[in-house]
Amino acid sequence: MSHADGGWSFAFNPEHSAAAAPALWHPRACAQVAIAQPAPEGLAAIRLADLVSRGRVASEVIGYREWHLVLLVGGRRYRIAIRGCEENEEIAYIAPADAQSGLRLAIAAALHRSLSGEGEAPPPTGVDPGPTERWRLVQWLRLLDGSAAGASPRDLAAALLTAEARHYSAAEWDASSERRRIARWQRGALAMRGGGYRTLLSAS
Repeated sequence: MSHADGGWSFAFNPEHSAAAAPALWHPRACAQVAIAQPAPEGLAAIRLADLVSRGRVASEVIGYREWHLVLLVGGRRYRIAIRGCEENEEIAYIAPADAQSGLRLAIAAALHRSLSGEGEAPPPTGVDPGPTERWRLVQWLRLLDGSAAGASPRDLAAALLTAEARHYSAAEWDASSERRRIARWQRGALAMRGGGYRTLLSAS
């Protein structure tokens, strides 16, 4: 991912799995990123060191006065963008008043509850894709990998839908629902790879 896409150019070894090196996202691209910055003076708030010490940092990118990390707390992953901190300041969560402000506030509240020991907050409604959506997205990833490796649409249908597709006659393949479904999946997967994933991240 590039900065224009809302990510980084191989911030981690691309050979590592998502479980070993969870992806980082810029708050502009994904509303499920909590944003923190130094709190207004005079407020008794959690300090930066307390925030990171109460979980395990799974991934991070450190820039000038900017720290993006994935923090594991209570079995959940929280993506956090920390801005403008130079020392161990007291911090405040912020939520820009955009179309996703409700989700941004819910993510920050869930993170704060986990960090403060108030009990794990349930994830905001619709944060994770359902089983059917998750299966379809995984199939799309497999389709993109297969296409990049040179697999034909019929090969993809045999691997992703039904092995019988490999034995269809030319006429049967042309008339098959599998051929049409693979074509739809391919269009959807390419659109998702080309930027549609940002809508998924904002809505999920």
